[in-house]
Amino acid sequence: MKLHRNSLLTAAAIVVVLYVVSLVIGLPAWAAVVLSVVLLVLLAVVWKQPEAPKPVVRTVQAAPAPVVLPDPVFSGPPTRTVVDVRLPSASADFQFSFSAIVQWSTVLSGSRHADLGAVAVDALLQRARALSAELQVTEEALNQQHLAAILGEPALDEKGQVRCWATEVRLRLPDADYKHLQHLAALHRLEQTTLIERRMEQDKRAYLKEDVFATPGSAAVWWLANHPGDVENAVGLLDTLAELSAAANDLPVRRTSAEAVEQPKPSRAELEFTAAVDDLLEVEQGEPQRPARGEYREQFYSE
Repeated sequence: MKLHRNSLLTAAAIVVVLYVVSLVIGLPAWAAVVLSVVLLVLLAVVWKQPEAPKPVVRTVQAAPAPVVLPDPVFSGPPTRTVVDVRLPSASADFQFSFSAIVQWSTVLSGSRHADLGAVAVDALLQRARALSAELQVTEEALNQQHLAAILGEPALDEKGQVRCWATEVRLRLPDADYKHLQHLAALHRLEQTTLIERRMEQDKRAYLKEDVFATPGSAAVWWLANHPGDVENAVGLLDTLAELSAAANDLPVRRTSAEAVEQPKPSRAELEFTAAVDDLLEVEQGEPQRPARGEYREQFYSE
């Protein structure tokens, strides 16, 4: 930082004047020097001026205009949507409802079909139909995942004009068919339960008839096996067990006691033979005659 020439001359003159005045007055020399220094410092503070900056000449180069690139436009493959197309299932009574977005890309150059979208949709539906015909209607979620995985792979149509695939595949049963399937499942479970209960009942009846009540003796043994040690009651129940055995085996004659079982009633021929023998013995011994054989037989059978 620099002072102007006039400022320096003025300061020098003031210092000289002060020095002379201090000598005239009789002040010590060092006092005159200190006073001069103080005065010079004050002058330097008051008259200090900043140095004018030098003009800087800069050469400004024109910046090139920014190049604006257009946003890239990604054109996806053409698409066509199919909704609620009926497809067969493994069951002849039920059909699936199929929906998807069909996408395709052209393959051949030159002559092409007038509606490649229709070609792509037809090719994809043929693939879906062949797959759904082997699917069970009871596995709806698994069927949809299986169909989406296979139809998502691009494949050519029969003439090789387009390569088509599907996204957002939906495969389900219509509401009416789903309710009908649930009703059939409930009936099937009821049928299975009924068959099992019937088979258990048949086994139990066969066991009672063919094993327990096959004879009065097997009935008594069965009762003792379920009541071990209770022999007295078993003896008292022999008649009852015999009747149960006869009823279980559809026997026409009702046996009321064990004695009747062991000693069956004599036949008509046996009675006639016994009566004839008795008559001969009476005649030889001279005993009074008994009633005629006809009267005896009538009396026996009337009883």
